[in-house]
Formats: sequence, C-alpha cells, structure tokens
Amino acid sequence: MQQTMKEKIQAKLQNSEGFTLLEILVVLTIMGFLIAMVAPRLAGISGDAVDTVCDTNQNRMISMMSGYYEKTNRYPDKLTNIVEETAAGVYQIPAISDDDPDNGAETIASEFNDRNHFRIHYLTSDEVLELKGMGIVNVYNLNAYDAYNDDGTAIKGDYDETAATGPNEVDLAATATKAPAMEEFTLDTDVATNPIAVMMVGAGHDGTNWDISTDERGWGEADFMSRIVFGFGPESGLVTSGIVSNAAHCPGGIQNADNVTYNDYNLVLPRLEATVDETNTGYETDLAALDADSDDTSIQVAAVGYDDAPTAAYDYVGNADNYKTRIYDLGAQEKWQYATMCPEGHKFPADDGEFWGIDLNPTAGPGGPTAGALD
Repeated sequence: MQQTMKEKIQAKLQNSEGFTLLEILVVLTIMGFLIAMVAPRLAGISGDAVDTVCDTNQNRMISMMSGYYEKTNRYPDKLTNIVEETAAGVYQIPAISDDDPDNGAETIASEFNDRNHFRIHYLTSDEVLELKGMGIVNVYNLNAYDAYNDDGTAIKGDYDETAATGPNEVDLAATATKAPAMEEFTLDTDVATNPIAVMMVGAGHDGTNWDISTDERGWGEADFMSRIVFGFGPESGLVTSGIVSNAAHCPGGIQNADNVTYNDYNLVLPRLEATVDETNTGYETDLAALDADSDDTSIQVAAVGYDDAPTAAYDYVGNADNYKTRIYDLGAQEKWQYATMCPEGHKFPADDGEFWGIDLNPTAGPGGPTAGALD
C-alpha cells in the first residue's frame, strides 16, 4: 500500500536522531571560549568609543569657546560655580563620590578630584575685578548638597565626610543651611559684604592663608595648580548666545550616574594676575615651600610625567627611569591660556603623560631649593 505524504514525514521524523548530551556540551564549551575571547575586545571598543565621544565634545567646546572669545574678546558669563554655600558667605567643595552606588550619588567624580585636588578659594576684590573684566560677572552656585539629608541638618549616615578617611580631601561642614540649587550670584568687589568662593586646583586661599594639597602623585595637569575651574552649564553664555545649542554631557559621566550628579564640561581659567599678587593674597609667601628655583622671582614647581607611577620615592634629579620632567611657572597667565576639562578630570588635547607628580617639598640644594623626591 502506497504511503501517504503525511505518513512519510512522520516516519522520517521518528527515525531522525537528536544531539547527544556530549555534543551539546562540546558546543556550549566552544561558545564559552569564543565569548571569553570576544567580550574583553568589545569592552575595549566600548571604552574607546566613550573616550572618543568625550574628546570630540571637548574639541568642539574649545572651538566654540575660541570663536566666542575672538568675537567678543571676553569669556562667556553665567558659568557654573562648582561650590556649595553652607551658611551665609561660607562655601565648600561639594561631596566627592565614594564610588558606592548603594548609598546614592554624590556630586563630584572621585577621578575629577583625584586629578585636581580641589580647594576652596575665597576671591579678593582684585580677583573679582579681574574676572569681571574678563566678562564673568554672574555665576550660578551649584549648591547640590548631595551628601546631606533633606533639611541639611546632618550628613547622610553611610557617607564619610572626613578628610582623613573619606573621599573629600577637606572636611564637609557638619550641617548646611541650604541655598537654592543653581543660585545666581553677581560678583561684587565688596567681598567683605558679599564674599564668594570658587573651586581652585591644588591650592586655595581660605580667607587667612593658602591651603595647599600635600598629595604629590596622580595629578592630571601640573600646570593647573592655583587656577579656577567653572562649569559650562545650560545657563552659560555659550548656550544662551546660541553658539552651542545645549550643554554637552560627558558619556563617561552618564555611565557613572549612579555615583555622580555633576556631569558638565568645565573651563579652566588662566591663572589670574590678581591671584599671584603678593601684596594682595600672600601667594608667593605661602607657596614658597613649593619653589624649585629660589633664584627666580616667581613660584616654580618641578613635575614628572608618567603612565605608571614609581613604586617608591622618586628622585627628579637622578631620574633613573628617564621620566619626562618639567618646571612649571605658577605666575600669572595670558587671558587666552584657558583650557577645558571633562567632569572626570581629563584635559583636551591630552598631555603626553597620563599623570603628573608634583614635587611639593623640594630638597635644599646649591643656591636654594631644587627638585627632590616624589613621595
């Protein structure tokens, strides 16, 4: 009797054999090896893409900033002042991330602070006057208060705010009388009546003396020492003037949003003439211990650039490993000597050293201090 088509198909299916357990295990093992080899490469591509987008953003920011400066001969107004006012006229650096997403996001990325060692700097009347002459008349105080509970009466319980053991190099105030977020402030030369502080790299005047970082390793840019940093927020003149359609955000910061809330690109101002004025702030007196060349009238610091930090104290003079070494002058800079920096602390274009060590305690030598050991 001739089989129907249906019967033929059923017979074929009944006689077919499936994969054995051993064959399935072999296939899964091969797939596992392939994933193990490919995944790290994909992760590297993803990381490179993030860096590329960030560099592209900063490249455009420099071009637009340059165009704005050439057109107007001034800086954009209404930049973000990356500080918190904890009481009337009292300011602090916002909370640095402890890289623990379980206790919520803090304000500033740990890498941003690690590469800059930020300090609060109270402006003098001459500095205010110089900033206003550069076009910076109004700023927006960030006032994030991410480390505090809702009413500002205490630090959130699982965040360590101490300089000794916590992520902040300078202690946060125990309590804060919260001012409005992104509160506009008009710079006033009467700093006794209307004091204002800014975020400065590596050193800052606390109203009495200069507070200088003691950490010699891991700096992003040695030349940024004692320079003011402002943020490019949506309120800045670059955006409101139409030169930039919107404030860009760093892709790395977006990925790190569970740890950090501040994610704007930043403008590093040139070192102000009023900042280094000896009669005004005591700059050269208080920073004299950093000077690697006592024969010069300005403060100069010795720095070494490296990708992998020396494991022990490193002698600049001997320089046995042939690291790149430079002497940086911490004097006043020209108005065009600004730079940009992403919210993770990277400058564009990047320098030819991933990190810098700064000799903050040069040893005595013939004729005065000389570069000594990087501890």
